[in-house]
Amino acid sequence: MHVVDLVPKKYDSVLPDYFEVVRNNSLYDELYKEIYSVADAPMLSKKELMSILKTKFKLHDQNTGVYLVRSGGSTQEPLVFPVDIQENQDQRIAMAKELVKNNFFTSKTVALNIFGYSDMYRTAAIMDDILEKCNATTLSLSAHASYDDMLQATNYFNPNFILGTPSKLLCFAKFLEEKKIQLQVKNLFYAGEFLRPSQQKLLKKTLGYEQVYSMYGSAETGIWAWSDVTKRPSLFSVLEGVVVEIIDPDANGYGIIAVTNTFRKRFPVFRYAIGDLGRWVDIDGDSFLELKSRETKSFIVGEQHYNLDQIAFFTQQAEAFQLQLSYNKKLQEVIRLLVVQEVVDKQNPDLIKTITEGLHQLFHYNEKFMQVEVLLVALDELYIDPNTTKTPLLVDLRN
Repeated sequence: MHVVDLVPKKYDSVLPDYFEVVRNNSLYDELYKEIYSVADAPMLSKKELMSILKTKFKLHDQNTGVYLVRSGGSTQEPLVFPVDIQENQDQRIAMAKELVKNNFFTSKTVALNIFGYSDMYRTAAIMDDILEKCNATTLSLSAHASYDDMLQATNYFNPNFILGTPSKLLCFAKFLEEKKIQLQVKNLFYAGEFLRPSQQKLLKKTLGYEQVYSMYGSAETGIWAWSDVTKRPSLFSVLEGVVVEIIDPDANGYGIIAVTNTFRKRFPVFRYAIGDLGRWVDIDGDSFLELKSRETKSFIVGEQHYNLDQIAFFTQQAEAFQLQLSYNKKLQEVIRLLVVQEVVDKQNPDLIKTITEGLHQLFHYNEKFMQVEVLLVALDELYIDPNTTKTPLLVDLRN
């Protein structure tokens, strides 16, 4: 296995042609008006995209309907992205063909779908659509079904796939563990978050799966990659028509993942930074996208994407802060914010209360799934990385 170039060579001619489509689109005429070469075009951030949509996209001015999908919480307000309905279907049809060809989903698939569907988050509906395009059977319970209903559906229909985010799958697994129930669901499918080793151990114990699969994408770019995780952990095949570039790679080839989706012509997506780090690798002549982690300033909690700038908003008067993420014994996510002030007053309940309330709102706090702590500390109480001897803003201990 060796590191491939920043983008596979087969896309060399695709990017310049698509960039002309983007430059001539009214959404981006201001952004790219002084840029004529694809090599000079910058990455597009979520913040920039939100600003463009806010000023240039008018829903009621559209001649035909659009598919609206909401992005997660990595900005102070959600991004609702428009997609042409037919272009969206074309991408899903292409995706389904690849999944069937690679024996990912088949006509014998019976899938218990516990992804979420609420507040314009459409993951459950997206998976239902893709499964049906694969001629598979979907049991559409959604993440909001009770765990008793999930268990009842499993016992009645005997699914050979269970689909969900690691967070929701973990909650179901914990429910089964408490009831001392072990299932035998042959295949586990996850998306939306990284599946951590500590999570995988419990899921294996309670669900009894043999194979693990995943897919990858974003609200703004759709689903465009798939992985046989059991065979090749962290390695994803990328759908033809979607170009993935690795920007500012380090010595090992890992850099920012920037996505161009050529399926999208009406509302183009060009060189969009989706917030993850990865690299291209080559195995036996085939190129795979290897995922590493979120960008340094971004992280995932409860299926949603967040940015450290949001945390800084609550600590503007502090000398420093550090966000620590971990699991407790109940396997709930623990969000611990350490706040440093010049004069440390550990008996300042008002400050703690104000920040805690803000974090509860930001993370959509639910005591069943997470634990939130705000602590006032001295500077020397922050965690220091033993290798770099630096004090990171984000410490993710969930691995």
